[in-house]
Amino acid sequence: MTKSEALATLSIDAGIAFTKATTELDQQNVPYYISEAGRTLLTQCLYALQGRLDDLKQSDLEWACKEAKIRPPDKQKITWTLKSNHISGNAVDILPLKDGKVEWDNQDERIVAAMKSAGFIWGGDWPTPDKPHFEIRR
Repeated sequence: MTKSEALATLSIDAGIAFTKATTELDQQNVPYYISEAGRTLLTQCLYALQGRLDDLKQSDLEWACKEAKIRPPDKQKITWTLKSNHISGNAVDILPLKDGKVEWDNQDERIVAAMKSAGFIWGGDWPTPDKPHFEIRR
């Protein structure tokens, strides 16, 4: 996802903070990948179903995700809630790039510092860490 695509899905407050943080990262030449920003309730529901269906219904979920143009499902649970701050446009998932590849299981401390400095809360600080996740609390 590009910065402009992410901005188009974020709330005003999150968009301002996101712009501040990514400008700082760009100035420091920190490579990053924007996985997702704002999302619809439908997308959140489809994510919540992932990993919770038997194989017969999994094919239906795969079809629905393809139609919704979202990340293809797998059997792993990727969310535990339907009340995500992504739905209100107050969250963004950003990951570090290393040698041009996305680091899904790691986070760059420079990304964390820039996002926190801009006003985001980091999901990596939660009891069940979500390292790519940053959100603005209203």
